Amino acid sequence: MNIYKITVAYKGTHFSGFQVQATDTTIQGEINAALKILSKSDEIKTLGSGRTDAGVHALAQVMKIEIPVFIPVQNIAKAINAHLPDDIRVIAAEISNSEFHPIYSAKSKEYNYVFTTEEVISPFARELMTHFPFDLDIELMRKGCQIFCGEHDFINYQCVGTDVESTVRKIISCELVRQESTGHWGNLVGEYYVLKVVGNGFLKQMVRLLMGALISLGKGKITLEDLEKSLKTPLKNRLGATAPPQGLYLKEVHY
Repeated sequence: MNIYKITVAYKGTHFSGFQVQATDTTIQGEINAALKILSKSDEIKTLGSGRTDAGVHALAQVMKIEIPVFIPVQNIAKAINAHLPDDIRVIAAEISNSEFHPIYSAKSKEYNYVFTTEEVISPFARELMTHFPFDLDIELMRKGCQIFCGEHDFINYQCVGTDVESTVRKIISCELVRQESTGHWGNLVGEYYVLKVVGNGFLKQMVRLLMGALISLGKGKITLEDLEKSLKTPLKNRLGATAPPQGLYLKEVHY
């Protein structure tokens, strides 16, 4: 088998998440189909660095692929892209080996959550960010970001049914950054915010739940003390709703 490491960008709007499923259309499923066409064989293997949910995007998802034919590494991206929908693009490729594991070899990941509080949002931006059309205390939310930093038990920030050995994770950095679009892209949205979270691992829907708690904080529904308590003991109720998927991006995987 020939082993490659590829980096994939995708708009997740029209897919049922990353992981291959029997009936629904997924990112991994589309890549598997492309590799079978290239290889003229069903003997292919793929593994991603993580499972993004339905509607979630990626700027740089990392995958390990194994195919029974050799393709020059400089041609891999173009060859796979020729058989993929436009919402999925292989943006980089390199030769790899059996020792590389997209999940266990990763040192950390960065997720970005993009949202705007503008009163009106362009229809062109709705699939690429989340619209929270109300006043938020951004400075208080930034203080909340700092509470999440460090090693904590994030049991209150995972979706029901997640099967993991431990819910302890380390958040290396967490910040909320204001940004502004100009020129042509200013027609999509003017002012927007990006929650940037880097960690050594993430639970299922963890970033969306962190974002949901920060939104509750910014609306004055919870306090900084509530956030601190949520990292020390299991709660009966979540501190906020699970933030919608369209604002979430897997930005980068660090090896």
